[in-house]
Amino acid sequence: MTDAAALGTLLQETAESLGLLIADHVKLARIELQTDVRIYARALGVSLLAGALLLFGYLFAWTALALALAKLWGPPSAFAAVAAVHLLVGALSLGAASRKVQRTKLLQESIVEARGSVRALAHSVSSVKGGAS
Repeated sequence: MTDAAALGTLLQETAESLGLLIADHVKLARIELQTDVRIYARALGVSLLAGALLLFGYLFAWTALALALAKLWGPPSAFAAVAAVHLLVGALSLGAASRKVQRTKLLQESIVEARGSVRALAHSVSSVKGGAS
């Protein structure tokens, strides 16, 4: 009876600990997801701001430059040169924002913690089985 009671107590403690562990992992995942969403939102905001600056902030200045160059090169060549500069700067800005997003791994800490918990549980189970033999 003593062994059965001890085993029952051990199983109850294990179940409670496992419940707490799972709850902690869920909390960690929620916090990490909130952080990741903030990073993605900021990168999106920067991308939108960069796009707005490229589209509206320099519109008149670049148009004036294209008109000035049109006297030297002709209108098609002048406007093509202005377009090429804008395409290059826009592509570089979007590339920088994209690299920032790609460096951010979703729920990375939660995955690492969950793997550690699985390893610890597997080790505990194997040591209990080894001790019971």
